Amino acid sequence: MYCARFLLGTQPASAQARGNSQANPKGCAPDARNNAHLMENDVKLLLTGGSGVLGTELQKLAPDLIAPSQDDLDVTDLAAFKAFIDEVNPDVVIHAAAITNNREIEADPSLALEVNIKGTANVALACLGRRTRLVYLSTDYAYLGDRGGYTETDPIAPFNLYAWTKVAGEAAVRAVPNHLILRLSFGARTFAYPVAFTDKWSSKEYVDLLAPDILEAALSPLTGVLHLGGERRSLFELAKLRRPDVKPIARAEAPHDSPRDTSLDLERWNAYREGRSNVKAHRRCRVCGSAELATYLDLGMMPLANNLATSAILAQTMERFPLQVMFCKSCALSQLSVLVDPELLFAHYTYRSSVNKGYILHCRKMAQELKGRLGLGPDELVVDIAGNDGALLGEFKSELGVAVVNVDPAQNLGELATARGIPTISKFWSMQVAQELVERYGRPKLITATNVFAHVDDVRAFLRAVKHCLREDGVLMLEFPYLLEFIKEREFDTVYFEHLSFIACLPLLELMAKEGLQVFDVQPQAIHGGTIRVFIGNEGRQAPTAAVAALVQEEVEQGFDRFETYQDWAHEIDALVADLKAQVRTLKQSGARIAAFGASAKGNTLLNVCRFNTDSIEYIVDDTPEKLGKFSPGTGIPIVARSVLAASPPDYLVILAWNFAKEIIQSTLAYGDQGGRYIIPIPAFRIVSQSEFPST
Repeated sequence: MYCARFLLGTQPASAQARGNSQANPKGCAPDARNNAHLMENDVKLLLTGGSGVLGTELQKLAPDLIAPSQDDLDVTDLAAFKAFIDEVNPDVVIHAAAITNNREIEADPSLALEVNIKGTANVALACLGRRTRLVYLSTDYAYLGDRGGYTETDPIAPFNLYAWTKVAGEAAVRAVPNHLILRLSFGARTFAYPVAFTDKWSSKEYVDLLAPDILEAALSPLTGVLHLGGERRSLFELAKLRRPDVKPIARAEAPHDSPRDTSLDLERWNAYREGRSNVKAHRRCRVCGSAELATYLDLGMMPLANNLATSAILAQTMERFPLQVMFCKSCALSQLSVLVDPELLFAHYTYRSSVNKGYILHCRKMAQELKGRLGLGPDELVVDIAGNDGALLGEFKSELGVAVVNVDPAQNLGELATARGIPTISKFWSMQVAQELVERYGRPKLITATNVFAHVDDVRAFLRAVKHCLREDGVLMLEFPYLLEFIKEREFDTVYFEHLSFIACLPLLELMAKEGLQVFDVQPQAIHGGTIRVFIGNEGRQAPTAAVAALVQEEVEQGFDRFETYQDWAHEIDALVADLKAQVRTLKQSGARIAAFGASAKGNTLLNVCRFNTDSIEYIVDDTPEKLGKFSPGTGIPIVARSVLAASPPDYLVILAWNFAKEIIQSTLAYGDQGGRYIIPIPAFRIVSQSEFPST
């Protein structure tokens, strides 16, 4: 067994000291209660080498942390480690176990090779295929140490053999899709030496000050390489914080060489901590505020669905984030575990509603139905939140003659809507926009929000803005994919970063009551694979129909208020994905050519979850001009016009936009007439021919 200095969490005694710009300037440890929020969610953490100095500090912050000692868990024994992982089933593994004594490693590297390289590879192997997040503690010695201020993207040049073994461990960790490599340096709570270098700089920190950052980073959605530590300072400056009698010494006076400056640029971490990052963790339910959130679906690491690339290489190497769905045990809302900056998602949006003929027909019927129900006429104002290119309001305007206003943050879409005569406010919906709306156009009788409410993080602020501008007798009409259909039809591909929530009636009623609003009717809709239309008014204005109570009863009777229902469903999705991959592989092995239709967000999720690329799917046909010539995020599959389908027809065409399968099949008659067949992937793999979807 390894002696104490080999346990996880220790760093070279000669490593440079670091300071923490967030820490108490006197080097006092932060109050652990300040980080209590990090462990409020149902996340199971495993730390390798739990008896090290880091393990001691992390267990103070996270009492439920699983932190076996080296005697209890040997990372060099792959079979034993895998068995332990199978038994514990952690969500996150923090791998800190390492041999760290520089001079002993130089004298005999065999143990470092076993632990730092082979042991880390074993940890990575155990995490592979489990969707377990792997957080690896590396070292600032990965850099040459001749200049300092290193960023995460700077070339590595390991200073010594210890650093080389840690960098070799990084290579193994990168094989795990959801990984985070922490380059840092820390020491024990006290400075143990009587002298310290005045000409050796780093970002080293005392372990009690750095442990909270390590825990928060481990629980964050950040991936890749991340620097942690403190401000650049000399080892002598760090030492004096906790050992005032320490004496200065120069590097030239030491018997062993060490790097001059391994200080780290901490901008990426500071941006995350300050809310300036593109992504952040979601830890409290957006409806009820509860922290009782438990993950039931993990689709792995995913690129942004609508972030189309200009080359296959850019598409394949773009940044990815964990795509997971959690269940609130208090109000039953399903919601993503991370939030991506809306500006990144929606500022330039490539999806155009008007391209989808099925959606246009849906909007026309909606306008006709609401005319009589709400008494809409030329004197009324209708506002559409996130109205895209004005497709819905175009139908309301032509069918009813009402005044209309579109609110959508995408500048490119706003310009298209304005060009078709739809006044547009190109901003995110907010209280400020609601006030602007009233001042410029008056109060609307109807506010519509189709396929947008599930995209909203602060749903209560959204509703307050609606309530502020809506007429007292006005109606808010929401349409969103209905949770029950999402589950029953196994629509896992509708999970992507724009869809923050998957909504049932139960949490929706609770939310509306909190804001003085009331759901008074619900209507199922067939579009988008199962949507629900919800009518909402000011509380007490309209008596709820029997349909509302019936829907709530159905949700309870079918167990949609219980976490176990969702866990069982997730196992179904695992089986569905395995079957999709196997079916496509069998077709390819038989020599078949396969392409796809519809470069949709849901299609991107399906392609990435199944890990398809151009070896599986040659190209994706799409009708949206802005998408042509681009490449599908993550997979690098080219997006092409219909002319490619005509010139080079495949044997099978996967309908990624399966919710419009009939329209797509009927619009590709020439392909079907030539014997081409279609694959509908959801709710189960199915091969169909054009004759099964006759024109009506």
